[in-house]
Amino acid sequence: MNIPRDTYIHRKGYNTAEQRKINSIYGDHGVEGVKKTISHILEDIPIHHYVMLDYKGVEKIVDGLGGIEVDVPFHMKYKDPTAKPPLHIDISPGKQTLDGKKSIEFLRYRKGNNNKGGYIDGDLGRIKAQQGFIQSFIGKASDNILTVLTKGFSHVKTDLNLVDTLSYGRKTIGITNEDFETLTLPGKAEFRKIQKKVLSYFIYDKKETTKLLEKIYNVKSPNP
Repeated sequence: MNIPRDTYIHRKGYNTAEQRKINSIYGDHGVEGVKKTISHILEDIPIHHYVMLDYKGVEKIVDGLGGIEVDVPFHMKYKDPTAKPPLHIDISPGKQTLDGKKSIEFLRYRKGNNNKGGYIDGDLGRIKAQQGFIQSFIGKASDNILTVLTKGFSHVKTDLNLVDTLSYGRKTIGITNEDFETLTLPGKAEFRKIQKKVLSYFIYDKKETTKLLEKIYNVKSPNP
């Protein structure tokens, strides 16, 4: 389940417009703060582990798999030499196999320079593109799980040790992309004015989130 980076969340004492987006949590509170916030949004479901994979790890894994096929929806072009690492994106539209470097560019792309181009539905469109990439990745990685683990583990920050990681990895052998469903936190984009600044937020729907979780876990809330 994807949680949009602009999801609105108000923490006590963090009142500026920028601080009310979920993507500000990590810088203020680290991994534990992110886990706590996600658990709060998802009806207090515990978040047992985390995995953070850096750009180099994604690049090595994708190259180790021989590239990932995606359908690029439009010409992605963007330059930002000040980004870390610098961004120089130029990907033609259409179905194609992306190597590691191009995959990073595809996943990081949001919109063109001067706010031109980009996804019609903003970050939600970007999420759909990333979900398509993940589905394609799963289809390729399911038979090459050891390649994924060995290429990526040194580029990962996680609270899982290597033994547990390999154990989880073995259990995924034989799983295909048809066994995965990609979802997005229910809600809608909305502009809000906070302290004289207007920003776009993703306002999650608590009731629909509960319904979705009940469906996923095949349970029913005791509350009417």
